[in-house]
Amino acid sequence: MNYGIIDVGSNTVRLCVYDVSEDTNKFKTIMNRKIVAGLAAYVENDRLTDEGIKVAIDSVRRCLKRASYLNPVRVDVFATAVLRNITNSAEAVAALEKGAGTKVTLLSDYDEAHLGFVGASHQDNLCNGVLIDIGGGSAEVTLIAGGKDVLGTSLPIGSLLSYKRFVSDILPTPEELSAIRKATAALLDKEPVGMTEHRVSRLFGVGGSIRALGEANAHLNPEADENELTREDAFELARDISENRRAYITAVLNTAPERLHTISCGLAILLELFDRFDAQVLYICENGVREGFLLERVLGKEVSSECAKR
Repeated sequence: MNYGIIDVGSNTVRLCVYDVSEDTNKFKTIMNRKIVAGLAAYVENDRLTDEGIKVAIDSVRRCLKRASYLNPVRVDVFATAVLRNITNSAEAVAALEKGAGTKVTLLSDYDEAHLGFVGASHQDNLCNGVLIDIGGGSAEVTLIAGGKDVLGTSLPIGSLLSYKRFVSDILPTPEELSAIRKATAALLDKEPVGMTEHRVSRLFGVGGSIRALGEANAHLNPEADENELTREDAFELARDISENRRAYITAVLNTAPERLHTISCGLAILLELFDRFDAQVLYICENGVREGFLLERVLGKEVSSECAKR
């Protein structure tokens, strides 16, 4: 049985179609396509413009048409920070639903962080650490203890939003990277759940920005594992932006060319998270929020509380 999930994000609108076993205990991705819609660029004065709404409608309609070729049992659409953190959120969601002819689930910041944990836990053993998902418009940060997500917060800063606010050219200068880090630090200082009181040795990462950083690092360092990024690796990548610029650009163009202008901004946010939690390594998980949505919201699965040291 095929199930479709469309994720309306700040930078991309992505369609994934999953082949789910009859007992619903296993699934595999049979289609993964994205449209680089850049919806965050259409946010002006904290409102998504009419043009941005039209882009969102067109993107979702294209994804629905493509999904239909695989005859899915159902297709679910959800949206995250780009529609959550705007003043005309209800209006934009209603317009998207009407224009695309489908229901749209608007995930809260808690939903987004929790479903990222659900998805990551399905494939990877998460025991103790901090799970992060650096999206285009927000960064979800979740404390994991004993295999459960015990605290979560959403920071209204992401790779595309940071690029829009702080960067004047394609790649950020050292001063612009520092500005993104300072903005991230200020948000961490104000987060209300006590997240930053904790110290962990490891981070877990989900989402496109994190995976792109792992792939770019492995391209620059052939001995590196694209599914793991050490603190030292991350800070070396930041130095490469200015000191090894040509090789850095080549690495990104060969791994995630559509993220050339945003990946460095996501890296700056990651650097601050490494420092704030005193973590030494980031493990990159295979699954994330889309798979979490499939498991919990579509298939009705519960997350096991068991964990094993990785």
